[in-house]
Amino acid sequence: MKTIQNLILYVILACLAIFNAISAQEQTLSSITNKYTTKLKQENKGVGILIKKNNTTETTSLGNFDLNGNTVFNVGSATKTFTAILILQEEEKGTLQLTDSIGAYLSPIKNVDGSLTIESLLKHQSGLGEIVGRDTRVYFYATKDSVYRKNVLNKFPKSDPSMVGHYSYCNSNYILLGKIIEKVTDKDYFDLLRERIFIPLQMDDSYPYVSKTIKNLARPYDKNKDVYELLDYRFFADYAFSAGSIASTLFDMEKFYTGLFETEILLKKETVNKMLPSAEEKYGLGLMSYTHDNTIHYGHGGNNIGYAFRNTYDPTTKNLVLLFSNDRSIPFKASIQKDMLDYSNSKKVTTSLNQNIVADFKDFVGEYNLVEANAKLEIVAENNEMYMLIQGQKVLLAYEDINTLYDVKVGVRLQRKPTDKSIITFRQDSFKAELKRVTK
Repeated sequence: MKTIQNLILYVILACLAIFNAISAQEQTLSSITNKYTTKLKQENKGVGILIKKNNTTETTSLGNFDLNGNTVFNVGSATKTFTAILILQEEEKGTLQLTDSIGAYLSPIKNVDGSLTIESLLKHQSGLGEIVGRDTRVYFYATKDSVYRKNVLNKFPKSDPSMVGHYSYCNSNYILLGKIIEKVTDKDYFDLLRERIFIPLQMDDSYPYVSKTIKNLARPYDKNKDVYELLDYRFFADYAFSAGSIASTLFDMEKFYTGLFETEILLKKETVNKMLPSAEEKYGLGLMSYTHDNTIHYGHGGNNIGYAFRNTYDPTTKNLVLLFSNDRSIPFKASIQKDMLDYSNSKKVTTSLNQNIVADFKDFVGEYNLVEANAKLEIVAENNEMYMLIQGQKVLLAYEDINTLYDVKVGVRLQRKPTDKSIITFRQDSFKAELKRVTK
């Protein structure tokens, strides 16, 4: 009799475990979708998502536009990882060394020190002035062909020699690297992308640059306007070039990161490891590092007119999170990325952006001084939601736990101080400050 009871209990517990596992997965997936859809649709925004977890790939589309795994978009500055790979392939062949001076490959360029090394460009440690990014909208909206006929290499502003050896992100570095690759190989940069990366990895829906002729291309939006008709391939091919030209899909970018980190199709393992930033570095060789729950992930995001892309790869679990939007920034980026990383690690995801937020955080309402940034910060409650007002920006706040709010764009966290309700702790990445309420 006891054996039968134990058997029944075992079956019940097993069924409950299966049910809970399925329910947790369904609840998490649906909560991710439901959590953002209303807001995204109201703002006419869309986000495409791919998650590779335990060797299983899932995709979903949030908000408008049905941005799915086969939708083509500009990966923006994630192009830099491709450029770095092409350089490192040449290093593996012995045709160049990272310690080589760039003057050995390029003709003299005004305001560019020819003694800079290839490695200094790869790591953004050159101190060069920015030639791509300062006038992005001017070039994108340009109607005169003459704008594209100008040689971008003739427009370098003055460099900052004091920054040589120090990290300072600058697209100019990777524009020059693209030129160096062409010089070393005597081949077109775009042809090299196809021959050495797209074809070997079977990235059949990837393109060296954005063009209106591409099928399934996401229609780009800028300042809430559809700018598809203004697309000009020259903006991506000539202006963004080896710093931000590539167009791809979520499915193809999954092939790319899997091929890079888990095979030797592109580079040897030891070369890939060399790409990763050290603990002291912000930027490696075409890759950045991101920390989530004390775990380091690697990738390289990108933003351009009409497109934004984020990616994180965990080398320990081999989990991959990819996000893109057909706007210059990903709406709710910090919040969605956090949720996706939590989901990929089988952690519970909160079911709502609100979750009794006004009632739970009414003591946060008021104006605060952010002394370190010489700015004022105000927290307000409107229509059952909480917002942070800072430097002319109004940012939606989301519920993280009973003591913490976080902004859904850049990931600022505001945490109550239990011993003093007039003080909240402001956190953003490694920055931390205590804010004293000025007015309520």
